[in-house]
Amino acid sequence: MLDLRSLRCFAYAAERGSLTSAATSMGIAQSALSRHISQLEAILGGRLFYRTGRGVELTELGQTLLPRTEIMLREARELLDAAKAIQHRPTGVVNVALIPSMSKPLVGLLLNCLQKEFPEIHIRAFEAYSGEVETMLAEGRVDIGIFNRYRPLKRETQDAIFSSTMCLVGKAGSKVSDIKSARFSTVGALPLALPTRPNSMRSFFDEIANKQRLQLNVVLEASTSAIIKDAVLNCNLYSVLPPHAVKDELATGLLVAIPVTHPVVRQVTFVDATPRHPMTGASREVLRLLQMLVQQLDKDETTSARFLPATASQRPR
Repeated sequence: MLDLRSLRCFAYAAERGSLTSAATSMGIAQSALSRHISQLEAILGGRLFYRTGRGVELTELGQTLLPRTEIMLREARELLDAAKAIQHRPTGVVNVALIPSMSKPLVGLLLNCLQKEFPEIHIRAFEAYSGEVETMLAEGRVDIGIFNRYRPLKRETQDAIFSSTMCLVGKAGSKVSDIKSARFSTVGALPLALPTRPNSMRSFFDEIANKQRLQLNVVLEASTSAIIKDAVLNCNLYSVLPPHAVKDELATGLLVAIPVTHPVVRQVTFVDATPRHPMTGASREVLRLLQMLVQQLDKDETTSARFLPATASQRPR
C-alpha cells in the first residue's frame, strides 16, 4: 500500500532535484530516503527518477504522478489541521482575496492579530478587483473574500459592513484643491486614471455617463490601485477612489479628495465566505477578524474627514 512518508520523499526529491538535499530537508539519511523511493517505485511499477551526475530528474511516470502526489499530501496535511482545529486551537492555511484598495493595511493588521491570538493560522493572500474576488469565492479558490458593490444592492443591506462615498482624487494644488464637491459631469471631463474592465465600479460609471450623455475622458486604465495613484501623483491625472484607498497620501498632503455628487456614488463593502466548502475553525476566526478590521477602517475614515473639505464628512449611510 502507498505510504505517506514515501510519497513525501518523492515530492521533496522532485522539488529539490537532489536526493541529498531532499534528505537533509527532511532530516533523514539519504539511504533511508532512497529506500522509501525504491519501495514506492516497486509499488507503482516503474521508475520515478533518472539519476544524473547533478542529481535526479523526473521520468515520464514521475511527471505524471507528481501533481496527484502533491494533492494527496496537501489533503493529508489538511486532515491533520482539521483534527487539531477540533481538538485544540484553530490552525491551518486560510486563502483570502482582497480588493486592492483594502489589501493595505488589512493584510498587515490581520497578520498582527493572528500572531497574537492564533499563531498557528497562516494566510495566503490574493489581490483582485471585486468581480474576480466573487468568482474566486464562487469557485472555492479562496475561503474568504472582500469585495465592493456600487449599484443598488441585490442582497440585504445589513450584510454590508462598510460604506464609503467615492471621491474625486487629485494632486494637491490641482483643480480639485479649490472646490468642495464635484458633479459627475465635471469628473467625466477631467483626464482620468480608472481600473481596467471588467470592473464593477467602471461598469457603473459607464452607465451613469451613458445616462448623462457623457464621454469619460479615460487616459489610463490600470490593473492596480498603486498604478492609478502613481499616475495621479506624477502625471497630472485624476481618479475616483474611496478616501481609505488614499488615506496616507491625504494625511501627508500629497493628494486632495472631494466627494462626487449628482449622483453621489457609494462604495459598499462585503466580507463573505465561499459557499463551496464548509468553514474551518481557522477560516471562521479569520472572517471574524476581517469583519472587525474593516469596520475599524470605517471608523478611521470618519475620523480622517478632516483631510477632506467640510462637506465630505457627511457620508450618506
